Amino acid sequence: MSTPGSQIGEVRVKRLEGGCEGMAVPDPQRDPDPPRLPGRGLFVGALCAILVNLAAPYSEWIVRSTLMTTNYFPLGLAFTFLIVVCVVNPLLKTVNSRAGLSQADLVVTYMMLLAAVSVPTYGITGYVISVSASSFYFANPENGWAEFLHQHIPGWIVPEPGQKVDWFFEGLPPGESVPWDVWIVPLFWWGTLIVATLALSVSLIALFRSQWIDNERLSYPLVEVPTAMIEGSQISSRLPVFLSTKLFWWGFGTSFLKVAWEIPSYFYPQWPTLGRIRLRIKRGKIFPGMSSVLTLPLLGISYFVNTDVLLSVWVFNLVNAAEISLFNRLGFTIGASEIYSVSPPSLAWQGFGAFSALVFGGIWVARKHLTRVWRKAWSGDPSVDDSHEVMSYRACVLTSVTAIAYILLWLNAAGISLPVALLLVYAVITLYLGLTRVVVEGGLVFVRGPLLPQSFAMHTVGPGLLEPRTMTGLALSYAWACDPIANFMPFGANAARIHTDRRLPRSTFMLAMGLGLVISLGVSFWFSLKLAYATGGYNFGEWVFSRGGQVPFDTIVNKIKAGQGVQLWYYAFFVIGVLATTLLTYLRHRFPWWRLHPLGFSIASVGQVQWTMFTLFCAWGIKRVMIRIGGLMLYNRGKPFFIGLTLGHFAAAGLSFFVDAIWFQGSGHSNYF
Repeated sequence: MSTPGSQIGEVRVKRLEGGCEGMAVPDPQRDPDPPRLPGRGLFVGALCAILVNLAAPYSEWIVRSTLMTTNYFPLGLAFTFLIVVCVVNPLLKTVNSRAGLSQADLVVTYMMLLAAVSVPTYGITGYVISVSASSFYFANPENGWAEFLHQHIPGWIVPEPGQKVDWFFEGLPPGESVPWDVWIVPLFWWGTLIVATLALSVSLIALFRSQWIDNERLSYPLVEVPTAMIEGSQISSRLPVFLSTKLFWWGFGTSFLKVAWEIPSYFYPQWPTLGRIRLRIKRGKIFPGMSSVLTLPLLGISYFVNTDVLLSVWVFNLVNAAEISLFNRLGFTIGASEIYSVSPPSLAWQGFGAFSALVFGGIWVARKHLTRVWRKAWSGDPSVDDSHEVMSYRACVLTSVTAIAYILLWLNAAGISLPVALLLVYAVITLYLGLTRVVVEGGLVFVRGPLLPQSFAMHTVGPGLLEPRTMTGLALSYAWACDPIANFMPFGANAARIHTDRRLPRSTFMLAMGLGLVISLGVSFWFSLKLAYATGGYNFGEWVFSRGGQVPFDTIVNKIKAGQGVQLWYYAFFVIGVLATTLLTYLRHRFPWWRLHPLGFSIASVGQVQWTMFTLFCAWGIKRVMIRIGGLMLYNRGKPFFIGLTLGHFAAAGLSFFVDAIWFQGSGHSNYF
């Protein structure tokens, strides 16, 4: 019987079957990594986590160069690991042949990097600091924050208003130092909420790991490139094996030169630039228009994505454009668009209904597995073996229940009534599980949820029916969950897949993830505050410290003033999303010839996905042609080229960042895919 993870009609490509031309395929019988705690990997991973959490805010806020951590395969992850594999490890081997990093060390380093890139700027720390500091600083008689919200803000959740918070946005006066004292209490309590959310994410990853990897056999496309880098780095060889193929260097050179060619134009404006290949269809009277670009690194990554997913994304993107055109023609609307959500709101609620159906469908398919999990957790059933999991099933269940209970209590203490807090937590968990499924099955790099969790919680009840205290708590909750373009759970799920492939001990995963997150949170909070007070956060020119901190309070005040009740159209489009996803799932598993994947329907309307549509279309066409002509053999032979296409861009983008950091601070150049 097929499952939602089955790729019906798709040529299955197994990492250990066929291999890439000229690339070593590891033999599990001769894996050189001993079953030990990879101490060198933990040390190198810790250094990498520190560097990423220093470099990301410095690049984005001070140099104003490339964004380093704001997608699911970012520059900070790829470039740092490329340096470790292709520079640091060969140098260690040159000094002493036994000093090199083993494959287990590289796995641990990469897992810690996956944890690290989920934390800075747009991940966790940026919005926590910005929303907390903005609550009083930007208040004025015109926006009404003081009138509607300030009396309901708990004193423990934001820094005490005054000069010391003003300096955060304006910079320190001469002779003053960073006032850490005003931040200790709010960051402690925000930290407990963050830890509970991360613990819940890890437990959910552990609960579904076996189902997704062993039962449904999801493809995890974003694991392909780092796996090739790890598997090609045997201790006996100084240089990684994947560097020895001509196809790799053709791909690497193509994307590297594309970026490197632009660097002289930083110094000489008259230098000719290559520009981008762009698909643009102008907006019409009723047609919403389209704009998408072809990016080489994303083309390289998308080569490993299932063709049905690629097809579905751009097909449903066209369907959404037709839907918007119809609504425009009829003059139909269900309300104003929400920040951080799909526009128009009809598609946002439709998409969130699809997300909910994906999540509940995944739970239904996993019901036998989850029943076994419960038996093991409740009674210790000896017939259920959880020794291979990253957490014991009992620990998973206890952690999940405890974390959810604490999150609900925290949100209630922040002012949100318990029923609304339940709706908010449901929306956040649905969003996280849905995004994780999209990333590990669909391999999409740029994606966020279609609807803001706070919008779902508010409009399910009706914003005008909620107490001001609850609305204020919802405004503050934007610091916790509002812009999931780099949330931890998809990164952690990819880390669990790599950990599973290498058959490392359970303690290795927990130690790598825990150490990576602790180091990253500490360094990121410290360095973000340090930079803001040194320069003035408002001077960064970044969304997160300007409008990003004000939007939650402006939004909530406007909704309080509007007094809107329940809107049945929101429910209607939510149900449409649920029914459409259910139908697509049925068709996909009832008819082998049906190619459209429900995953594509759930996220095709998201702006980040629309921006990549042209690249995904090209990847679909290339992959279909190659498989049709040469089958699995030609597909495998082409792997090194597309790995090179991915890594070449990141190598050149990293070089561009260093050029910006030396010569163009404050006016850097973005090479964000």
